[in-house]
Amino acid sequence: MQRTRYLALAAGVALLAGCSPAKKPEAAAAAAPPSGRDAARVETGDVVTALMAATFNAEQQGRILNMGYYMAASALCSDLEVDAQKLGRAVEATLALGAADASDAQKQHEHDAVLMFLGMSSGSIIGSHAEDKAAFCDDAKKLKGGAADTHLFAAGAPSAPSTAPLPEAPAAPAKP
Repeated sequence: MQRTRYLALAAGVALLAGCSPAKKPEAAAAAAPPSGRDAARVETGDVVTALMAATFNAEQQGRILNMGYYMAASALCSDLEVDAQKLGRAVEATLALGAADASDAQKQHEHDAVLMFLGMSSGSIIGSHAEDKAAFCDDAKKLKGGAADTHLFAAGAPSAPSTAPLPEAPAAPAKP
């Protein structure tokens, strides 16, 4: 049952990617509610936020989603790579925002949950931008163009692009 929940959640999170808080005009009451893919993203965002709320506060949730964006960009864009040291510092800073009196077991749970939600958020962003990869990568490259302390990308060209082909598996021996 738990596996079914996770699979359903993963499918829903795939629609979440690319969501950002909607900019509400002053006449927001007159605006039409989101529909189609946008409505699915909002609903999925609500589900993911509710799941994260059991462990993380709102600021931690935002940081996790932000890190997921950079991980997704690194996976989708062959000329972008996440700087592992920056990402590690970002994870530690996110965990530091938790309860100061947390037990070792709670701290381990939060660490494990960060990793799980990073995977979920980056996977959902990858899934939702598969059709508009070029535009997504162009936007991500603009972030890399900012000051080095404002993004999680590594300087220079990626050392091992995630788009590299997988090595061929050795051929199985022939059966007599």
